[in-house]
Amino acid sequence: MRQPTCVIYDRLSRLFAEEAPDHRLAACHAYAEARGWKVVHVATDTNVSGSTPLEDRPGMREVLSWLPRVDYVLAAKLDRYARSVMEFSRLLKAAAATKAAITTADGMVSPENGSFLANLLASFAEYERDMIKARITASKEHFRSRGNHLGGLAPYGYTVTGPLNNKRWAIDETAASIIRECADRLTNHGASLTGLTRELNERGILPPADHARKRDGRKLRGGKWHSTTLRDVLYTPAVRGWLIQAAPGTKRSALTNQAVLDAAGSPVSAGPEILSAEIWTAVRSVIDGKSKGRGAERTGKALLLHVALCSECNGPLYRQRREVSGKDYSSYVCRAGVGKRGIHRPNVVTARYLDELVVGEFLKRFGHMALMRWVEPDGSAVLQLSEVSGQIERLAGNLAQLEPNGTAARIAIGQLNALEKRQAELRAEADHAEGRWVDDGGPLSAEWERRDNEGRRRLLADLGTRVTVRPATPGAPKRFDPKRVSVEFDGPAWWRHRDATEAHLEAITQEEHMQNA
Repeated sequence: MRQPTCVIYDRLSRLFAEEAPDHRLAACHAYAEARGWKVVHVATDTNVSGSTPLEDRPGMREVLSWLPRVDYVLAAKLDRYARSVMEFSRLLKAAAATKAAITTADGMVSPENGSFLANLLASFAEYERDMIKARITASKEHFRSRGNHLGGLAPYGYTVTGPLNNKRWAIDETAASIIRECADRLTNHGASLTGLTRELNERGILPPADHARKRDGRKLRGGKWHSTTLRDVLYTPAVRGWLIQAAPGTKRSALTNQAVLDAAGSPVSAGPEILSAEIWTAVRSVIDGKSKGRGAERTGKALLLHVALCSECNGPLYRQRREVSGKDYSSYVCRAGVGKRGIHRPNVVTARYLDELVVGEFLKRFGHMALMRWVEPDGSAVLQLSEVSGQIERLAGNLAQLEPNGTAARIAIGQLNALEKRQAELRAEADHAEGRWVDDGGPLSAEWERRDNEGRRRLLADLGTRVTVRPATPGAPKRFDPKRVSVEFDGPAWWRHRDATEAHLEAITQEEHMQNA
């Protein structure tokens, strides 16, 4: 007699030490053992809300991909599956379409009591989630209106002080003095963000994250200041002592954050100011003035960024853009060979000619190939299968009420045939237990034409492209020399993931094609 199989699932909205899933997983294993079930897989989701759609949870996608091959899905409690009636109903339908059963280790939902109780309990779980959300939202609004710190690290220049329900910002003088010094030098002494960043690193001044770690007695991560880090520290409204929040419709960022306003429209203060209004306005004006093209359309990163390397230090070549009278004179440069801080001889090459050389070699070798795409068994086919099966049942029920030889019946039969064909395709898709490469349609050369620079750079990386550029020979003519460039390819990822013998035969075929081209 075949032993029943099950997959265990657990979900956490937020991960804390006291909420570790170990005890729930242990309860599931014990329940499965008592029932004589074989556990074939354990899937978990961490920092995932119970209202998140099934297909947006990595762990749940694993469960869905296992549904056609197991008898049961097991969780410690019902609310681990979902806190939304709609999402739990979708899971029940997906399980029913594959003949699997949804169960819980606490006995609330078992193979014997059916889906009625499960839906009823899911309704209560959803109600509880809504109540929790409402309480948290109301609490945050209350503390925000009072200017209280709402959690996490305080902005650089501040530390958190005060009792649990009345936390405020106090000035961290060590960090605040750095902010004041940089603001003064930026506005009154012509300093630049790049120069100030380099000086802070040379002086051993800890960046914001490591500064907070040292203050709290935690292990340092060895981080460095970057010009964008310093920009954000100086630009944020937090240096005025104001509580901040993301502007509506934007991600949280020092460039888009805005002050929280009270009922009268004034900024809510969370602590004392580090920079006065006059100095802060001047700092923001300098930063905005030196930000070239903020808000303008970008042309994208260089085609060979992190693909073209320097032969001297194996470091990346960066594209320096230069245009004169409408003509492109841009070049790829190794930063380690530039200026007084250079560690080897200069390595510069004309960007246009290098791009043309690499693209020509790439398309000559791989342009005729079919582009392949890696497909993971993410469970989406199981969800679609349950939906199509439901449509077939409803349409079949309606067909019984139609005139057998009527027009409506013929249309319904045609729809049923199409749905049954799709159902068979989805069943075959759901039965795939492992990821696989599939033909993405069309030759790689056509895909190259469709993509922008960033997409083409990903293609170069996918096919293992390595470009090595050597410095020019002293005294040689100042023109592009292809002999300085070495272009190598590891081959497509779908070669490298194949059986070694198959990959070798494919490589031979490619070489023959190259010779005949």
